[in-house]
Parts: sequence; C-alpha cells; structure tokens
Amino acid sequence: MHEYFIVQNILRTIEDLIKDYPGKRITKAVFLIGKFSGVEPDLLKTALDFFKKGSPLEDAEIVFELEDLKIRCLDCGKEAVKEKWNMICPFCGSLNTEVISGEEMFLKTLEIEEN
Repeated sequence: MHEYFIVQNILRTIEDLIKDYPGKRITKAVFLIGKFSGVEPDLLKTALDFFKKGSPLEDAEIVFELEDLKIRCLDCGKEAVKEKWNMICPFCGSLNTEVISGEEMFLKTLEIEEN
C-alpha cells in the first residue's frame, strides 16, 4: 500500500509548512489527485484519517479533487480529455501528444485560522 508512504510525505510537508504560521491551525486541506496518478483516493483517505491523529491535520476537513487525464496534440494543437489511458489525438489521430494533467497528485490549498 503505497498510500501509507504518500501520507507520511503529506504529513511531513504540512508540518514544515505550518511552522511558518505559529498559533494557527489547519481547518481544511484540498488535494488534487489525477485519475491516472496511481493513487487510490479511498485508500489515501483511509490512511490519512488513521495517521493524521496528533498531526496538524487532525481536525482538518480533507477534500480530494479528481483531475481528468488531459492531453495536447503537438501536431494539431488541440487539447482533449481522455476517459481511458489513450494518447491518440481524437481530432487528427496523431500519437504525437503530451499529457497536460491527470497524472499528478499535490496539495492544492490549506485553510488556516487562529487557534
């Protein structure tokens, strides 16, 4: 379960970030998860709920936003959202494409307030 290691990194990152805001607490954390990132949101939520006890995220609302796979064709210049892992441009049929989004996972926002 690689979600455990992801949670460890999330908590370490947030602990480092919150050091810059003494006397504040995190009320909400929003994570962006690409549908093709390899991260299973349900497993991540379960692991995060378990391991956040005693961390700055302990009482925070956790929100996951899922990001579709989006590609750009380098031949025709058009962008497309893909439901399956398929790199073929639906407009011109080219394989000369690049991923714009949908493979990433990152902390999008933190909301903090006074303790």
